[in-house]
Amino acid sequence: MSLNVSSCANRFSGSNLRNIILQAGGPEETRMHSRMVRFPKTDAEGNNIRIEGQKTVVDQIAAAIEALVNEQESQTNDIAEVKPDKHRLLIGRGGETRRQLEQQFSVSINIPRQSETGPQRSQVRIAGKPENVEKAKAHILEITKDQEGESVNVPRRFHHAIADNGQFFRRLRGDHKVTVDHAGQRPPSKPSAPTPGRAATGDMPLITDDQESNANNHSWEAHDLHSSNEDGEIPWVLSGPSAEAVAAARAKLDRALEEATKQDTIGFLILPDPRAYRHVIGPAGAEINRIRKQTGTKIQVPRDQSKGEAIEITGSKDGVEGARDIILEIVQNNM
Repeated sequence: MSLNVSSCANRFSGSNLRNIILQAGGPEETRMHSRMVRFPKTDAEGNNIRIEGQKTVVDQIAAAIEALVNEQESQTNDIAEVKPDKHRLLIGRGGETRRQLEQQFSVSINIPRQSETGPQRSQVRIAGKPENVEKAKAHILEITKDQEGESVNVPRRFHHAIADNGQFFRRLRGDHKVTVDHAGQRPPSKPSAPTPGRAATGDMPLITDDQESNANNHSWEAHDLHSSNEDGEIPWVLSGPSAEAVAAARAKLDRALEEATKQDTIGFLILPDPRAYRHVIGPAGAEINRIRKQTGTKIQVPRDQSKGEAIEITGSKDGVEGARDIILEIVQNNM
C-alpha cells in the first residue's frame, strides 16, 4: 500500500513508528519495522510512504499515520515575547509549572535556554492547535507582564519590627498578591532581643501562704526596643498585579511603620507562681486579648511558665506599663 502524506513525510519519519506498528498488531522485532514502513529518503522520491504486510495491519498503520499527519498539519506555532528574568515564572520547580501549562492548554512550550543570546533569548515558542496556542499565549503574557510597583524607604531600625519575622510579607502576598524586595540591598541584621536578667541569673521568690506577698513579689524590667545602631533607610519595593493592590499594600505598610514608631519599649514580667499565668490568658484567650486591645500592646505568655520565663510586653512605654499593672491586678485578684 502506498500512502501520500504531502510535505509531512520527512517530519513524520522521526516519530514513534514502533508504537504505531505494535498498536496495529505488527511485529515486535525492530529490524522488521523499516521493511514494513518505508519513508521517502529525499524530496526527489516524492511524498509516498510504502506500507507492506497483512491488510488489516497495513490499514491500521495507514490510518494512524494519516491521523498524526492531519494533527501536525492542523497545528500552528507562535512566539510570546517574555523577558528572560520572567522565565522562572513559566518553568517552576523542576519544570512543574511548564508541564502544568502544557497539560492545561494542550500545547507544547519551548522556553529558551540561558545560553541563548540575541532576540531568541526572549522568545517562548508555543505549538499546538491554533485556538489552544492563542489561549496559552494570552495566559503566558498575563502571568509574566510587568507588575505595578512602588518603592518606600523604611528606616532600617524599624525593618524587623514591621517585618514581624516575615509575617507582614506573607500577609501582603495573601491579601493583595503583592511581593516585597529590597532592590538588591541586604536587610539589616536582626537585633538580639533583650532578655530578662533575673530569669537567667536569679532564683524565683518562694511561694508562701502570704497571698499579698506573692502578688507583689514579681520580677519586672523594661528596655528600649529601638536602641539599634542601624542608621539610614532600606527600600521596600512593593510589586503587585494592579495599582490598586500596590496602593492597599502601601497603606498597610504606612500604618505598620506608624505603629512601629510607637512600639518603643519591651517589658519582661515574671510572676512568682506559675499557676497565675493561666489567669492572665483567661478562657480561650479572652483576658489577654482584652489587655492587648486596651493597652495597644503585643503580649506573649511563655508556654512553660515553670521555668521562670517572662511574659513579654511590647508597645509604647505607657502601654507596656499599663499592661503590666493590669496583669498584676488580675493575678492579685485570683490568688
